[in-house]
Amino acid sequence: MKAAWPPLPGPPHQGGEGEASFPSPALRGRIREGANPGASHAESPESLALAGALAHGLLLELRLTPKPGLVDLEDSGSHRDLTYALMERSVGLVHGYFREVAASLSRGEPLGRQVALGRAAERRMLLELGANTHKGAIFLGGLLLAARHRAAEDGEAALRRAIAEVARELLVLAGGREPPAPTTPPSPTHGAEARQRFGVGGILREAAAGLPSLFEVALPAFRAARRAGRAPEAAAFATLASLMRAVEDTTALHRCGLPGLALLREDGRALTALLESGRDHLAFLRERNRAWRALNLTMGGVADLLGMALGWLTWRGELPAAQGREELSRPSGP
Repeated sequence: MKAAWPPLPGPPHQGGEGEASFPSPALRGRIREGANPGASHAESPESLALAGALAHGLLLELRLTPKPGLVDLEDSGSHRDLTYALMERSVGLVHGYFREVAASLSRGEPLGRQVALGRAAERRMLLELGANTHKGAIFLGGLLLAARHRAAEDGEAALRRAIAEVARELLVLAGGREPPAPTTPPSPTHGAEARQRFGVGGILREAAAGLPSLFEVALPAFRAARRAGRAPEAAAFATLASLMRAVEDTTALHRCGLPGLALLREDGRALTALLESGRDHLAFLRERNRAWRALNLTMGGVADLLGMALGWLTWRGELPAAQGREELSRPSGP
């Protein structure tokens, strides 16, 4: 059976017979309303649009199926404590946080205020869902929103400079220690332990360098696939493969050490080869998911960056179904 990537959230999708709309009407309502209606007078349209687009990207990452070790429409991957429904609820919570950040930025509040909002979002996620379902997305989305707000000019080069600037300020706020939310809370995390144990930079090095995995890996992979004539779903899988090959994924390192990271990259290379040859990448991904589940291997960092990439492309109009002009429900590959 072929996976069908759904239309991007935007105008409600009218599915055919037996076809569920995406996202669900309840989730569409949460994304539309956000979590801070009292501050709506202070929210800039551009910041709100970016906040919504980033949430759309997280939904598309969740729906992209199959993905080794990750929650999708077929199973929970290597996350036996999570479900698709729980992750969908999590996206709604994260979008509320994105709207709060947008309002704070529009009011001209300092970075410390957005840090406090990130901490509150993490607490809310744990309280309501019982898991750090989208902790990385809280960091990345908050970082992108803050950087886009202060970027001196349009364009991704200026945005990357602003991202690095915000990352440096977060380190200062933390007194030289690991940055606070919206990156991480004060207590030790699995990612921090993996960075220390294996000597990798993880998302903190990514931020300080202006998110190269996003701007030099993920976005070029998607754009190249689209220029080659691939459908948006196939381009999303190409983006996933590129990130698997490149990211120092600390969730993979925490669970399976350096051999797990090596396997992640090996499978990313194999997925790229299958996509370029036009062979059945979906069967390969399902087989790798079974293998990863047996190993308890996952790739949370890759998933977060994929969601942000799809969200950024949505905001820039490079995924035109966001405006209801194109459906992405066409299956890709053989």
